[in-house]
Amino acid sequence: MKKVLFILLFIIPSFLHAGETTRPPELWSWIKDLDKSKEACEIQSSFILQSINLENQDETKYGIYGNVKSNRVVVKCIRITENTSKLLVAVAGHNRDSVELLRNHIVKAIN
Repeated sequence: MKKVLFILLFIIPSFLHAGETTRPPELWSWIKDLDKSKEACEIQSSFILQSINLENQDETKYGIYGNVKSNRVVVKCIRITENTSKLLVAVAGHNRDSVELLRNHIVKAIN
């Protein structure tokens, strides 16, 4: 849970400098169980994010971060067992429709 909080705290401050400080960004997230290892989850996540033209992609021990247009994206894979993992996806931005669409696309593409 601390990692999820860290991820969310990483996303939201990046919007405070975007000039739209009058309203908070939309934040849409999802958690999904996967029947694959953490490493396989991370590899597939990286490929999917590259396919949607993720800019400024940065991979850390806390997840994969980047931007798609005006949206901030983070994807995190967590090991459950040797062959199962959890996928955490969070997308933040000021346009509700684009945030929801992007989050749904990433979650559906990583299986």
